[in-house]
Amino acid sequence: MKRIAFVASLLVLSACGSGSGTSPSTGGTSAGGTSAAAATHAAAADANPIDGAAFCAFLTKLAPRLTQDGSAPGATADFAIEFANWIDDHPTQKPRTASDLDDASQKTCAKTRTTAVTAMGATSFSDALS
Repeated sequence: MKRIAFVASLLVLSACGSGSGTSPSTGGTSAGGTSAAAATHAAAADANPIDGAAFCAFLTKLAPRLTQDGSAPGATADFAIEFANWIDDHPTQKPRTASDLDDASQKTCAKTRTTAVTAMGATSFSDALS
């Protein structure tokens, strides 16, 4: 039940920041210029919004506490609360899905990521938050 609540809150948080507020440039008249602008906009839209270094700093502080929570559901609930607070402080880093958390942390702090998701009884954030 706690996982469902967390996933619901993650979706709500993600939906709040889903609009980028920008649109591709339409000032050019050539097809090549429009395609380049569209490709640049698509690449920016596909970029992971999570800054690996900032998220790993958060995980580094939280991971020891997650391991001491005593149960996977307890650690998941703890993570959900603290991650919601972190998002409040980092509003531009709302993940699109849990895989954004995996991608950002695997590259930057794989050991800390493993500690955190293991405490939540999972092998990845995608697994823990599904």
